[in-house]
Amino acid sequence: MRRIDKEITDRDAIEAILNRGEICRIALSSDNHPYIVPLVYGYRDRCLYFHSAQEGKKIEMIRENNRVCFEIECDTELVRGENPCLWGMKYKSVIGFGIATLIDDTREKLQAMDIIMAHYAEKPNVAYSEDFLQSVLIIKVEIEQMTGKASVD
Repeated sequence: MRRIDKEITDRDAIEAILNRGEICRIALSSDNHPYIVPLVYGYRDRCLYFHSAQEGKKIEMIRENNRVCFEIECDTELVRGENPCLWGMKYKSVIGFGIATLIDDTREKLQAMDIIMAHYAEKPNVAYSEDFLQSVLIIKVEIEQMTGKASVD
């Protein structure tokens, strides 16, 4: 990281960002073509969870190359000044790398969906229909490495 003064090294602070973010962007690559997609997510035990349709571009790309990069941010605010060239941004972010696996087992899908729902609702009490569970595929990313960064000035 070039700006060491902005680095977050405290594991709890990094986990707080993961738990407070609203969107996770995952970056994929296939045949030397990058692709990034914003997704709702859940986080638990150094793993990210996403729900997806059974087919599509990101699923095809994960099947070809399951190495991913991800980014989550929170507390963003544009800092304006007299000269727009000197404007800045307040933020806290986490960028990391991991291995994606596709989960189609019904029991594991239920657990992952509960993790995702808990990220957005305090006490989710969701009953997933059998049709939904058959149509959804879970993407699980086991995090290998991540760094945090903040600009709060």
